[in-house]
Amino acid sequence: MRMKNKKIYANVKGMVEKMKKVNRKGGAAVVALLIVIMLVAVGTAAMVVTGRNSIQVSKEIEPPMPDGYSTEESSLPESSAADSSEAVSSLVIPETMPSMLPNIANTYQTINIDELTCNSAVLLDAQTNEILAGYKYDKKIYPASLTKLLTLLVAAENIDDMDAKYKFTNEDIDPLIEENASRAGFEAGEEVSMEDLLYAAILVSGADGTLGLANSVAGSEEAFVELMNDKITELGLSDTKFVNASGLHDKEHYSTAQDIAVITEACLENDTCKEVLYAKEYTTSKTKQHEDGIVLESIFHSRYGGYWIDCDGDGEGDADVLGGKTGFTDEAMFTLSSVIEYDGGEYICVVTKSDDELKSVEDTIAVCEKYLKAALDGSEVEDNESSDDTSIAESSSAA
Repeated sequence: MRMKNKKIYANVKGMVEKMKKVNRKGGAAVVALLIVIMLVAVGTAAMVVTGRNSIQVSKEIEPPMPDGYSTEESSLPESSAADSSEAVSSLVIPETMPSMLPNIANTYQTINIDELTCNSAVLLDAQTNEILAGYKYDKKIYPASLTKLLTLLVAAENIDDMDAKYKFTNEDIDPLIEENASRAGFEAGEEVSMEDLLYAAILVSGADGTLGLANSVAGSEEAFVELMNDKITELGLSDTKFVNASGLHDKEHYSTAQDIAVITEACLENDTCKEVLYAKEYTTSKTKQHEDGIVLESIFHSRYGGYWIDCDGDGEGDADVLGGKTGFTDEAMFTLSSVIEYDGGEYICVVTKSDDELKSVEDTIAVCEKYLKAALDGSEVEDNESSDDTSIAESSSAA
């Protein structure tokens, strides 16, 4: 390397001496130019020999840094720092909602009652959010009008003015008549308050009530159903999906007994929903179409007429039926969600696909009487001779 550099230097030096003799007036400029050429030549030779793409200045080589990284301290201009702060403060981190899926109580027992006609059932402690007893409560079912429990909840959470009015049209009412959907009796042209719509949807299971709520809250039933499914996600219910606000049958409209119990529980945490669910009778506001209003009597409470719940077996009723919701379609059969008060606590019992409207009540009473007191006492009940798999009538196939 050194020998080769000396040779290059000697050649350049000879050229400089010759140029001096040829043109002495411009010699200084020529000499300077040739010196630059000499330095470049020497540097190039060094790169060729070392195989580098640049001239090595120092033997102390710093490790390569990632793009955009600097070891030097730097500070943002005041305006940039402010912009950055605004960007961070405007970043919205979604709040993680705790799932409302219940836990299994330590005293949990599998429901085992031969005379039951329902195809799934669950008994839930609304205070502890624990399942006290159940059977196939996580299996898919068609909820029918139990859907309106979620309609009630979503509407109540999104209505700011309960006195606001919704005006029904023929486009609202005519399809409901054609579908033979249950209705409260509102007519085209009638202006109905939000409060009236809530009671109409629950007490008499009116599809006109749910439609009015959906259109008022979201502009259409389709948009309202999106809110319903958002609420389902918020509650952590992965086995429920709704495609309408009333519960009309659709293969893609389904839930489970457990999820319906959770939705009922969520309703109890909302004062408006709780008041509507517990009401036995309500009269809507006076309108031109109904000068005295419409008297709405709770279908749910009428079903329990003449029944009582005797948990301690002394022959007298010791639990109160506070409220709930009924449901029926040909495919779903008779579904029922009931809120029961016993020994100072509130409990939710859901039964699905019972044989008839009264059997759904009797199924609920049988579950409460056999498992409610036992769960609170921590005692086990005596099972029937049949196995768990046959404890609910085999004739009721899963929906």
